[in-house]
Amino acid sequence: MDLNVKALYLVGGIVMTCGAGAALLTWYHHRDAPGLRAWAAALLLSSFGALVLRFPDAASSAWIVLAANAVIVAGFAILWVGVRQFNEDSLSVRRSLLLVAAVVVAYLAICGIAQSVDAGRNAASMPFSLFLGLLSSGAAYEVWQGRHRDSLTTRLPTALALAGLGLARLVRAATLALQSAEWLPPGQVAEFHPYTLYATIVFVLATTYGLVLMANESAVRRDAELFADR
Repeated sequence: MDLNVKALYLVGGIVMTCGAGAALLTWYHHRDAPGLRAWAAALLLSSFGALVLRFPDAASSAWIVLAANAVIVAGFAILWVGVRQFNEDSLSVRRSLLLVAAVVVAYLAICGIAQSVDAGRNAASMPFSLFLGLLSSGAAYEVWQGRHRDSLTTRLPTALALAGLGLARLVRAATLALQSAEWLPPGQVAEFHPYTLYATIVFVLATTYGLVLMANESAVRRDAELFADR
């Protein structure tokens, strides 16, 4: 099956924008639901960063690519910190912002190191996919850890969706690293890219659906407890 990369980027942008809308709408009705605002922020920032990268002059400017990727990394850092903040009551807003800033600074620093060692075109792509993979995996861990607070059964599929998203990005980072080491031919990596991109879109949808289900399950349980006390 042949997958068109440009079409997948377009579909991905639509999916992320609609997913952010669904997350915000659900959060409007369930304000105490975990992860919804953070996920909406991650998707909106990712959509904005992807839109910037679609500009005709973006590909020719390393600074624009770096800035757009940093915005997307910041979005996923917000996701990770957001679900972690829900699990840790001691994690203040100030500390959360510092964690997000630290992640972005670390990403920019690694990109700078990659540029200095002449990693070529992969100098921005490898750290980008690596950070998205690690942040998504970290968010999956935090979602799963939250089961000790509310025992929601829908936490498992949501955590698995985030873990799948992280794995897709880590596979992309690994293939780029193997290409830079000349262990894989460039053509083979380019052929594999549409499938990791497709997997990313699927897991974005699954994560959105999972977080919405978590919010609904939490609301149903709360209503059941309320009526049980009457």
